[in-house]
Amino acid sequence: MHARCALVLIALPLLGSCTPKPHVADWAVVQELTPAFLQKPGTTDPNLAVGEGGQVALTWVVRDTTGGADVWVAVSSDSGSAFGAPVRLNPKPGTVSSYIESRPVVAFAPSGKLVVVWAAKRDSGLYAADLVSRASTDGGRTFAPEAYLNSDHGDPLSTYHGFVALTFLADGRAVAAWIDGRGSPGLDEPMAGEIYASVSADGGGQWASDTRVASDVCACCRITLAAERSGHEPALLALAYRGMRGNLRDPRLATLRTDSLGVLSDTLVSADHWFLRGCPSVGPSITYERSGGGHYLWFTGESATDGTAPPKLTPPGVHLVAWRAESGATGPRRAMSDSLRDATRPVLADLGQATLIGVIGHPRADSARAVLAVRMLDPNGELGPWLFLGSGVRGAALAGAHPNLAYAAWVEKDKDEPRVRVARIGRRRR
Repeated sequence: MHARCALVLIALPLLGSCTPKPHVADWAVVQELTPAFLQKPGTTDPNLAVGEGGQVALTWVVRDTTGGADVWVAVSSDSGSAFGAPVRLNPKPGTVSSYIESRPVVAFAPSGKLVVVWAAKRDSGLYAADLVSRASTDGGRTFAPEAYLNSDHGDPLSTYHGFVALTFLADGRAVAAWIDGRGSPGLDEPMAGEIYASVSADGGGQWASDTRVASDVCACCRITLAAERSGHEPALLALAYRGMRGNLRDPRLATLRTDSLGVLSDTLVSADHWFLRGCPSVGPSITYERSGGGHYLWFTGESATDGTAPPKLTPPGVHLVAWRAESGATGPRRAMSDSLRDATRPVLADLGQATLIGVIGHPRADSARAVLAVRMLDPNGELGPWLFLGSGVRGAALAGAHPNLAYAAWVEKDKDEPRVRVARIGRRRR
């Protein structure tokens, strides 16, 4: 049973109240889907996947009083109207390593097979973790045993693995990529990481030997992986990540072959010249559309002010650019700062004929409130108005179902405790 507010053409209100808020986005019909088992504080780090025939998978993390964490999953077969019983995936309690940039990920295969991947803590080392997956062929009711993704899971000197991204190819193969520290053996958290990737021929049951696909990677920023959907073989993959070259934390895009994971190109998306010695902890997002390219969304921040930084070339904030497989970023860079203050944590969802853009920020008319702001980008390049969801939002996920339907999940504060909320966003017919 669900406790929910059905909200039409308005933003989701504060902390579960059903009182309408004044902000209106006339392109959207929103319905809260948060299931009853998430109606209490203490849940965090959500993620979403959408399958065929109305399947929706939701993952989240619950932390215990000792600092341990568990990953849970629940699946809906009716477009989110009801979710099945939650299933804890990590066999040993408290062993999940997760936070909003490096949380568990979930994806559906074309066949309906469901796979969840997360970072599993080792018994020693502050950031020591391996990447494991579990797959389900019965809609999330039962799951196969854990399978390792990183081939060095038995090496005590190679400890740092996280920030995993996951996607499926049209032929049912699963592909995962992650940030890896084996280039800095013995370090709990390297200054610069590498990205490794692996393919599972059986859709997440077992993983082939992994391959290094990028170096000089910011070791604390989420990466995103998207697969070509044109039907060409071998299909291509797009990998969005933040580079770290001379403390410049600028967005990069790599394209990979799916038959070999060979790198075809690795290009700078934008020469922002964001100079930072610390940890940005904000990664990019990408879509791969049928046109042979897609969109790339990223955050850039303020550079260091100690006189050693090169001139900053891009204003702080979230920016969007189109990209093509043969040429990288193309067209003008577009700032996502209108009507918002302090926009960050970008996320995209591919709707087939449109793109859903999401950021976390503060509405200029209500600057004390951190919201998940979402808007539609039409195929003609027109940006719609922002829709504001939630309050005290810290992180979010989006998943597209079809051109007129998407899902959002986010974590917000509830009495100083995290709480996950879920909503369905329908595009209003005009």
